[in-house]
Amino acid sequence: MSKNKKKFKQRIISSLIVLLLNLIKNIPLPLSRKVAICFAFLAYCFYPRIRRDGHKNIEYAFGNTINKKEKKKILWNATKNMFLVAFEFPHIPAMAENKYEGIAYYKGVEYIDGYLKKKQGALFISAHLGNWEMMASLMCSYGYPVAEIVREFDNPKLNEIINSIRTNAKIKTIPKDSSANEIIHLIKNGWFVGLLIDQSPRDNGVPAKFFDKPCWATIGPAYIYARTKAPVHPVSMIRNSNGTLLLEILPPLEMVNTGNLQHDILENTQICQKAIENIVRKYPEQWLWFHRRWKERERLKDYWEKRLQRKKSNNIE
Repeated sequence: MSKNKKKFKQRIISSLIVLLLNLIKNIPLPLSRKVAICFAFLAYCFYPRIRRDGHKNIEYAFGNTINKKEKKKILWNATKNMFLVAFEFPHIPAMAENKYEGIAYYKGVEYIDGYLKKKQGALFISAHLGNWEMMASLMCSYGYPVAEIVREFDNPKLNEIINSIRTNAKIKTIPKDSSANEIIHLIKNGWFVGLLIDQSPRDNGVPAKFFDKPCWATIGPAYIYARTKAPVHPVSMIRNSNGTLLLEILPPLEMVNTGNLQHDILENTQICQKAIENIVRKYPEQWLWFHRRWKERERLKDYWEKRLQRKKSNNIE
């Protein structure tokens, strides 16, 4: 596909998403969820990539440890969850205004309430699991100073409406491509910063393992820890069977601090990935299995092979 055709297709898709978001926010939440499940069914049946990519990743992650029926159940429920997140998203500002009463609640704040008294920040790491879009908004609606790192969209109109929904839901957003210094500044000033770390990064990635398979993982949490020594907490927002959602803050991870920056970043990145893997293993039906998590990154591979080779040569000398 030519670049012009690709750009035209992206504009059409972005315009349709904007239209859909504007329509959904005027529909009651219970009805939005029912419509979401209908869309999920249609996508599951008639959009081959959903089943192809999802099945491939589930098969790769679990192998023979679970049977075909279990894999199919994971794939269908993951598809359903993905559409529920999308159709719940326009309702987030209204839910935040009412502090998510009857919709979402949280536990584990005992781990972070002490930070508030000391004005100490922390890093929250999470995944595209359950309803990840609600996490920061729920905490902000109860007065916690939470900012989230977001990826901006290429289409200005789509980016504008997505960002307006987030900001109207009381969330402070930090563009993913902005300087890490802003994130570090916020943490040092008592903010909690949320970062999704379960996808394959194009840049600033290091070799790691996820589900015991080689992958590339974002350097973000390990780098921020190296600069701030702020506690790193895994966080998840799980969808319950009764339709409510639970945000759970887990205890801080035991990060390493040997003084060897490269060693610490590699080790701490793996520690963070393992923490997220444990959550995904517990709730596999709510994770976004359609992303190419184990994608090869030749540029990152070349970079790290040369870097590790130089280190090996220096050690020999």
